[in-house]
Amino acid sequence: MELDEQSIIEQPVSNTTLIYEGIDYNAYSLIQLACMAESEITGQSIAKFQDAMKLQLIVIKSKLSNQPENNLDKLNALLRCVYDEQGFTGDWKAFFKVKNALLSSVLSRRKGVPISLGFLLIEMLKEVGFDAYGICFPSGFIVKVLLNNESLYIDPFNGQLVGFTELELKVRGQLGNHARLTSDMLQADSNETIIKRYVNVIKAGYIQADNVELALLCSDILLRLDPEDAFEVRDRGFLFQQLDCFQLACNDFTYFIEQCPDDPIVSLLKQQIKSMSDDLVAQVLH
Repeated sequence: MELDEQSIIEQPVSNTTLIYEGIDYNAYSLIQLACMAESEITGQSIAKFQDAMKLQLIVIKSKLSNQPENNLDKLNALLRCVYDEQGFTGDWKAFFKVKNALLSSVLSRRKGVPISLGFLLIEMLKEVGFDAYGICFPSGFIVKVLLNNESLYIDPFNGQLVGFTELELKVRGQLGNHARLTSDMLQADSNETIIKRYVNVIKAGYIQADNVELALLCSDILLRLDPEDAFEVRDRGFLFQQLDCFQLACNDFTYFIEQCPDDPIVSLLKQQIKSMSDDLVAQVLH
């Protein structure tokens, strides 16, 4: 089932609040939560996505029907099916585009970024019986599979199994040459942590596309989930500033300064507040 990519990205937003403070993250799968977030942001039909996903899962199950035992051979067969035969792949050429973050677009195009591809891969792995989890790894989303009391790690961007040496190289590439892989980095993250990361990725895509209104909606969802996140309040302030909502921006910057007075960006924010306050006075005078 094909989903119209352009309509997914540009259609009006939903009026229904699906992601809210106090939501029971454990009552939903990762892909359900991600689909709910996308539906709230873009208005994309959850039922339409679910139908398309069901078809994809049927294909995967039929391809692996002759491999009932969950072992390394079956895991490799699944990865070949998804990445070689079905053509799912990471999109280097348009890495920061919204179409590579939104699940419905990624399912239709079979191209995406690690977190969106990771959600789809986890769902496929679970459908055929594997225990699969997500990790918000420093360099990008990683999928963890438990197999015979052993943890295996998959880079969902290319479908490759990655060992500790490769994972440490990824860490050093992201955090600096002196950084080292630690056991904490390989722990499965909660649905709450992962969904917040996912909405942040979508927000970044909309910022990159200069779609400030939808970026602001993403920020609203994140603050709904964590109203006291001072850094998200600060980011929302910058979005308000771009929309010439100077009083709202000043309020957000002031809140951040109060919560994080020693942050290096405080002096810049104070300058921004003064500049916007002058603009507000000028607007009133005219």
